[in-house]
Amino acid sequence: MSEAPRFGLIDGNTFYVSCERFWDPSMRGVPAVVLGNGDGCCIALSPEAKALGLKIGTPIFQVPDAIRNQVQVRSANFALYGDMSARIVTILRDMFPRVEVYSIDENFVDLEGLPDPEAACLEARERILQWVGIPCCVGLGSTRTLAKAGNKLAKNLSKRAVRAGRLALFHATPENIDQLPVEDVWGVGRRYTARLAQEGVHTAADLAALPEETVRSRYGVVLARTQQELRGIPCGDLELDEPDRKQIVVSRMFGRDVADPMDALATFATVACEKMRGRDLAASGVWVWLDGNPHKGNAFHVSRAVPLPFPTRDTRDVLFAVRWLAKSIMKRGQQYKRGGVGLADLVRGGQRQADFFSAPDPRRERGMEVLDRINAKFGRGSLGIGTMGWRVGGAKPGERRQARPDAQWRPTLKTLSPSYTTKWAELLRVT
Repeated sequence: MSEAPRFGLIDGNTFYVSCERFWDPSMRGVPAVVLGNGDGCCIALSPEAKALGLKIGTPIFQVPDAIRNQVQVRSANFALYGDMSARIVTILRDMFPRVEVYSIDENFVDLEGLPDPEAACLEARERILQWVGIPCCVGLGSTRTLAKAGNKLAKNLSKRAVRAGRLALFHATPENIDQLPVEDVWGVGRRYTARLAQEGVHTAADLAALPEETVRSRYGVVLARTQQELRGIPCGDLELDEPDRKQIVVSRMFGRDVADPMDALATFATVACEKMRGRDLAASGVWVWLDGNPHKGNAFHVSRAVPLPFPTRDTRDVLFAVRWLAKSIMKRGQQYKRGGVGLADLVRGGQRQADFFSAPDPRRERGMEVLDRINAKFGRGSLGIGTMGWRVGGAKPGERRQARPDAQWRPTLKTLSPSYTTKWAELLRVT
């Protein structure tokens, strides 16, 4: 009899597509894809779309018309997906003692002490399907890596269940992971997969059977820990608190080639600063980059970074640095297709070391707090700074706030679904 599982991994099946299908029944049972920012590449595919030969990362313009005409396409609606994910987490936290939010569609749960872990996970799956409308699969294991393996095996071994929208539960143990390809093991990337194949390692069971010292000496301590977890030896616990980030990056593909991306970069910097302050962090450095359009024979990448005199939480300081960096890398007559802003070397706001020349300005930082509260209450872009690319103050109550009409950098979102759960004006109406 196998050891009782300690961890479970509950994963939303083709999560982005499932969110769209819940609100739009016409997408159910037909090929469907969700496109990334700028309606460029496929970032989520339904099983029916995969059956047509589509792959993650495929640019939509490269899909032949004969296939494109069969596919329902949606622009990524991350506000909707984030809200649906939060609802799933609420259900899980009501049922399990501890929950780790691993990603937008994956959550680890603690099963220790539960009288019937499998029944609890099946009940969670049914609640999520009934209350949120997202089909899930469940992997169980005595370690987090085995729970991940169980989740993958549940998908690989239940193709009929996948098509039906109800995925199986699989309890992975060191004895039954011989059907899992080594490239599907959590923490094994393409580079390791190729090297392991040369040693005859093709499955998770093969990796677990390798001598421990061989793995540690040839591949390092990280893969050695993965091997131990495949053997049922825990090397880590649930991470209930998100670790502090070392950097925050905001970047987008522009809706069209632009010669002056300054408004876009200012907007990206403002969003990055808002995220930074929400985590009580301060930036010690800023970097900016711009890319050309490779599809028009204009492939290039330019970037530049600068350290700040003192870690700041003030959007104005970051905007000043962004503008200086952008002007130093932009060329007259050059067209840009993508840009981004990064905040680097982040530190806790209360851990900044002041000196004789630099120290936090309480008055300016309180001003940023007021700015964030206003935008949190009335919507991002309600109050802005300088030439930020949002249409500040121009939207009527209930109207979707967006970039200024003259902002040519706006990402193309031709098939964006409504924000059914986060905007009053876009709530689903039943007549």
